[in-house]
Amino acid sequence: MVTNNPDLMTMPNGIATVQNAFGIVWPQLMAGGIIAGLPLIAVFVFFQSQIVRGVAHTGLAGQ
Repeated sequence: MVTNNPDLMTMPNGIATVQNAFGIVWPQLMAGGIIAGLPLIAVFVFFQSQIVRGVAHTGLAGQ
């Protein structure tokens, strides 16, 4: 994805821009990575039983 507008950047693109502009500032990069991962973790925790049930049902179809 190529954009110069910070409002349209995805979280990984924003983190890479900050890294390139200010050098490697590890605390900010780690905080950005955690913030980027929180929605995925929240969705997994909320739908965990459905995800596990779906994987179990599709993985055992041939046996």
